[in-house]
Amino acid sequence: MSTSQQIVKRSELINRRTIDRRTAEEVGRVDRLWLDPHSQRAIGFTCKSGLLGNKKRWFAWAQVDTVGENVLVTINPELPELHQPEQAVCPIGLEVLTDAGNKAGTVVDYLFDVRTGSVRDYLFKSSGWRGVLDGIYLLPVQAISTIGSKRAIVSEAAVSEPVQYAEGLHHKVGMVAEFLQEDLDRTLKNVAGVKRNAQNLAEKLQDKAIEVRDVAQEKVAELKRQRDESVPPDPVEPPESDLP
Repeated sequence: MSTSQQIVKRSELINRRTIDRRTAEEVGRVDRLWLDPHSQRAIGFTCKSGLLGNKKRWFAWAQVDTVGENVLVTINPELPELHQPEQAVCPIGLEVLTDAGNKAGTVVDYLFDVRTGSVRDYLFKSSGWRGVLDGIYLLPVQAISTIGSKRAIVSEAAVSEPVQYAEGLHHKVGMVAEFLQEDLDRTLKNVAGVKRNAQNLAEKLQDKAIEVRDVAQEKVAELKRQRDESVPPDPVEPPESDLP
């Protein structure tokens, strides 16, 4: 399978056109994705077609060739159409119960690897249990012990302090980290530049101070010389005479 991105949100695939890879004809649009509750993998999807979308056809996930703006599937005309397995479940709308019997919220979506079909995280809407604010939160696959047709039982510890989900976060984490690193590099370069400029300024000020000091010393010496030259010499007394 080829895909433009690996981890996608289930709801992003809903209503995408489904194209027969062999004939390039549209066979419908993605209606529902179905999971195996034991392996927690996507095992297929229902495709709707017709005027009101009332004609449904099941495709196994193994038939998916490419996932992009359209979903390309491989259809063998010599084989009969596949049918949805009985164990397949659609987890959207499942009540989330903790293993202590408390209701934590409702499953509203999930993130999965389109190459393998493996679910990475479920997304659930909090019911306000234990003061958890309204919003969409991540529910790791490892926290789920049982998935039924109406409810999912999860570890209470996993949902007591859940991580809030931000739209597009699974695509943007790498970009944000790269931006922060670039910003840090720019900041360090700016700091280094400021330090160099400050050092250069200090050296220039020191040189200027030495220059001013030397000029002042020369000026003082010149003034001293001029003063010494302007002072008249002491008068010379005549020698004493030996005559009476």
